Parts: sequence; structure tokens; C-alpha cells
Amino acid sequence: MSESKSVLDPASLLHTIGQIVPKTLESPYDALAATTHAIMLSVGCKFAGLGDDARQEGDGTIRTLPESWNAQGPSCYAFRYSHPQSSMTFVIKSIKLGHRFIMNGIAIEDNKTTTLDIDTSHFTSNGFFPYNPRESKDPLVHGFISTSQFQELVNLFKINILQRIIPGLQKPGYDDSASSVTTSSTATQPPSSTQSPSSSSSRPPPNVRPPIFDDPLSADDTYLDRFNVGRSDLEPMGGGLRMPGSGGGMFVGPNHPMFGHPNPDSNLPPGAVPPGARFDPIGPVMPGRGGGLGRGTGRGRGGMSGRFAGEPDNDELPPPNFDNYFM
Repeated sequence: MSESKSVLDPASLLHTIGQIVPKTLESPYDALAATTHAIMLSVGCKFAGLGDDARQEGDGTIRTLPESWNAQGPSCYAFRYSHPQSSMTFVIKSIKLGHRFIMNGIAIEDNKTTTLDIDTSHFTSNGFFPYNPRESKDPLVHGFISTSQFQELVNLFKINILQRIIPGLQKPGYDDSASSVTTSSTATQPPSSTQSPSSSSSRPPPNVRPPIFDDPLSADDTYLDRFNVGRSDLEPMGGGLRMPGSGGGMFVGPNHPMFGHPNPDSNLPPGAVPPGARFDPIGPVMPGRGGGLGRGTGRGRGGMSGRFAGEPDNDELPPPNFDNYFM
């Protein structure tokens, strides 16, 4: 069994346009408005009159547009329809805005609109009009540049207007599947995400230090995150008391948790200094212990005791006559 011919075949629609207009198509906008009327009739709609209300005029057998159909053209066109498969009234109202033609559709009782906005010059040839289909020997398709351009216009109207105001329309020769194809193509697009693949990490989230003594100024921060250098310096009143180099602040001492291993030459808490690292922790003198915070005579090392045990280290120049006890 052969497939039935499409009711939206370009040749069939162009022939319908020549029959439904009572007089000359004065402009490309007349031709576009007449095309919308031909499409609605071809899918089984009944012409109910001009305007954008819900009135029903006639018995639906009249297909030809009345003499006044383009009285407000090219600025505005409005046609009403009914359909045997629906109890609603459908309105196609088109307006000219600059060089664009905006077609609006609505099922009045549903109160939902849909719009198709096109560039008139993309589909029609302005120099072809005015055109009288009953007197001219030129085919109307020349006014639409080409058959392919006319077919594109019909497809756009079908997808953006017709299938949205009359979904699920059933008629031999009419295929309503394009709407589902459009919907599925949109649905199959991968969801956008602002999270890059590299943002997901197997490393557990940093531990959160609870507020000290429920002090409202002691904000929860990622104090125990060993790589969170400088975090506590942003909250000088909320970090509580901690030793320099123990983590959180900008001062990265040998005991900073980010180093991850103990330092045998330091009396600082566990946390090692990388090989060759230079650091100069400041702290009280720790009698009986060498290095670091104790009796350092160099940067972090030096178990030698001397006149400058503690800070400043003896690698810094003292003030003039600092060691002259007779001054």
C-alpha cells in the first residue's frame, strides 16, 4: 500500500493559496499570511472568521478569505479556526515588525501562545509582488524564492505553531512525529554542569575544627586541612591560640602538617621540613634542647649554645656596641 501524499506538500499548498485569496497579494506579507491560512485548512481546520476572539461565523464550509482579509495588512492579519477533533477555537495572528513577520498561535480556551518569528527576505522576493494568482502567468513559488524555501517555511510553521496549539492531530497525510523528534533531540542533550570532571576527587573533605569554647567569633574553618595555608590569617579573632608554623596561618614552619613527617632536629610538634627548606620559627628558649625553637644559631638548626641563644639568630647583625658591657 503506497503512502498517502502529504497534506503539506508545497505544490498542493501553493495551489490552495491561489484558490483562497479573493484578490491580489499586495506584498510578501500578504503571501505569508495566506500561507498560514492554507496550512490550517490543509490539516482539516474550519475557517471561523477574521479577528482574534472566539466567535464562530458560518458553518465552516467557506474556505476563501473575505474581501477585507488584508484590510489591515501588511501590519496585521488575524484568522480564527475550529477543528473537528477539538472543542477549542484557534487563532493565527500575524504582524509585521520592521522587516520581520511574527506569527502567533493560540488555542483561546487553553490560553497558551506560541510564536514563530522569521526574516521576510529569507523566504520571499519583494520584487515579485503585487501578484494576482488568477491573472499572472508566473507561478507563485517564485514569490517564495524557491520550492525548498517554501518547504522550510511550512516546516517551521508546523513545528512551532501547528503542533503546539493542536498537539496529537490525526489526519491522513499529516505526520505529527516531528514534534516528538524535536523534543527527544532536546532531551538527549547532556545536562550542563558547572562542575568539571577533575573537581570530583577521591580525597576526603577537610576536617572542620569546632568553635573553641563556643566562641561566636571562633568561626569553623578548615584548620585541620594541611594544605590550607593562610586560612586562619583571614580570621585573626576566630582562630584561637596556636603556635606559629602549626598550621592555618601564612607562616609555614617545619612542623606544618603539610610536610607530613617528623623533623628530628626540631622540638616543634610533628611535621617535617622538606630537604633544603629554610625556616626561622620564633618562640621561647627551650633549655636543654637543640635546634628550632631552642638554642638555634642558624636557620632552624645549630645545636650550639652561645651568647645569642634564642632569637634573633646570630646570622643577623646586632646593633652597634651591643656586646660592649661597659657602654
